[in-house]
Amino acid sequence: MSDRTHLGSKVRRLRRAQGVTQVEMAKRLGISPSYLNLIEHNQRPLTRPLQMKLAEGYDVDLHVFAEDEDARIVADLVEILRDPLFGSFELAPKDLGDAVGAAPALGQAMIALYQGYRTLRADLDAVSERLSDDALISASTHELRTVLTSIRSFSEILRDYDDLDAEQRQRFLEILVKETGRLNQAADRMVDFAKGEDLASLGGLASAVDDVMDFIQNHNNHFPELEAAAEALWAQAGLSERQLEAGLARHLEKAFGVTRRIEAEGPRGGWPAAFDRRSGILVLSEALSGSGRAFHTARCIGTLWCQQTFDPLIEGLTLSAADSASKLREALASYFAGAVILPYRPFLAAARDLRYDLERLQQRFGASFEQVCHRLTTLQRPGERGVPFHFVRIDPAGNVSKRFGGSGLRIARYGGVCPRWNLHAASASPGRILVQIAEMPGGSRFFCLARSITKPGGGHREPETRYVIGIGCDLSYAEELVYSQGLDWESPDAAVPVGINCRLCERADCRQRAMPSLVPSAA
Repeated sequence: MSDRTHLGSKVRRLRRAQGVTQVEMAKRLGISPSYLNLIEHNQRPLTRPLQMKLAEGYDVDLHVFAEDEDARIVADLVEILRDPLFGSFELAPKDLGDAVGAAPALGQAMIALYQGYRTLRADLDAVSERLSDDALISASTHELRTVLTSIRSFSEILRDYDDLDAEQRQRFLEILVKETGRLNQAADRMVDFAKGEDLASLGGLASAVDDVMDFIQNHNNHFPELEAAAEALWAQAGLSERQLEAGLARHLEKAFGVTRRIEAEGPRGGWPAAFDRRSGILVLSEALSGSGRAFHTARCIGTLWCQQTFDPLIEGLTLSAADSASKLREALASYFAGAVILPYRPFLAAARDLRYDLERLQQRFGASFEQVCHRLTTLQRPGERGVPFHFVRIDPAGNVSKRFGGSGLRIARYGGVCPRWNLHAASASPGRILVQIAEMPGGSRFFCLARSITKPGGGHREPETRYVIGIGCDLSYAEELVYSQGLDWESPDAAVPVGINCRLCERADCRQRAMPSLVPSAA
C-alpha cells in the first residue's frame, strides 16, 4: 500500500495558521506533545482517527489530509533532480521533504522553472528538426540554387561575348530581370517562414498541457462548484435520463439561442464538435455517438453558462503559456459536461451497486468508456466519496495525453510510461479489459485496469483515433471492484514489477528497459 499517512508538514502549517502551540493541539487531539512533535517531523504517521479529530477540531476539510500535495511536490523534485542537467547533484527525499514542508512555494517555483526549461528545449528541438527536414526549406533552397545558377550563367554570357547583337543582349537582360524577381520571391518566402506563425506556433503547447494537468491534480479532479452547477441545470432544464440529449439541445436553444447542426463531414479540422459564437450554431459530426452528442451539447452550455464559475478558479494562477487560461476553461467545460451526463449521486450509487463494473456503467448511463472512467476519478465529495482512482490515457506511440494520480500512483511528468504496465498490452487486445497488480519499486501495489478504445473518424480521409485508457486504485480497494473476483490478489507472486518509466526505475534486471536508469540500483 502506498504511504500517504506521513503528513507532518500539513499538521505543522495548520497549527501555525491556527495560532496554537504543540501543547494545546496535542491536548485537543488526546496525544502527548512529544508524539505531536514526531508527527510534525514525519517520524510518526497521521492516522485516520487523528485526521478526523483535526478536521472536527479545527474546521478543516478531511480532504486536505487525504491528498498529500507535499508528497507530489517532493516526487516531482526527485524526478527533476535526476535529469542529467543537474549532473551528480542529488538530495535525499527526506531532505527534500523537509524543505518542501518548510516552504512548499519554493518547490513549486523550482518545478515551474524546470517546466520552462523543458518547454524551451522541446521548442528548440522542434525548430531544429523542422529546419532540417521541412518541405518549404528544401524546395526554397533548391529554387535559390537554380535561380542563382541561371543568373550567373547569363551574366557570364553578357560579360564574355562582345559580339552579341542588340536583340540578343536585350533578351538576356530580360531573362536576368525575370530570374532576379524569382530570387526575391524565394527569399521572401523563407523570411516569411522564419518570422511567421509556423515556427512561433511550435512553442508553448507542452506548457499549456502541463498547466491543465497540474490544475486538475491540485484540485484532486473534483470541483464542487461545477457539480452544483450541473445539478442546477438538471432542475432548470427539466432533464430526464431517457431524453437527455434532446433535453440538453432544447435548453441550449431556448436559454442561449444556440442551434445544433449535425453534419456528415463535421467541423473543419477533424474535430467532432465546434461552436461558432457569431452564428450561434453548434456543429456536431454525425460520427458522434448519442453520448458524444450529449456531452458536447452540455459542454457548450457550460462554456456559455459557467464563465463566472470558471474565472475564480483560474484567476491568480501562474501559467506557463499564453493559451493556458483558455485550455483550462475548456477542461472545466468538459468536467461540467461529464457531471451533467453522469450525475454525481446516481452515478456513485450505481458504481457501488455494480462494484465498479465499467461496461455495465456504460450500458446503464449510455456513456462512453472514457467518460465513465474519467467520471470515476471525480467522485471525491466529502461524505460521499468513491474509490480513489488514477487515470491515464496514451496514444499508440505511448505519449501520455491525460493523467491524474488520484490513487497515489506516481505517473511521470516527463517521458513515457513503464513498458511493463498493462496499458501497452491492452492495445494488442482491442475491447478487452486487462487486469494487473502493479508493484512499484518502493513496494506499494496498485490494482490496474486497461482497455483500448477507438474514436470514430470522418471517413476514408480521416481515420479513426485509437487510445488506451488506464485506471486503477491502491490494492487495499481491490475487493470493492468486480474485477478482483477469482484473483489471488493478496499473493506475493501476483504482482508485476512496474516502474514509473525507464529513466526513473532502479530495476537493473528489466529486459524491457529502453534506456539507462538515472536512479542508482537498489541492489
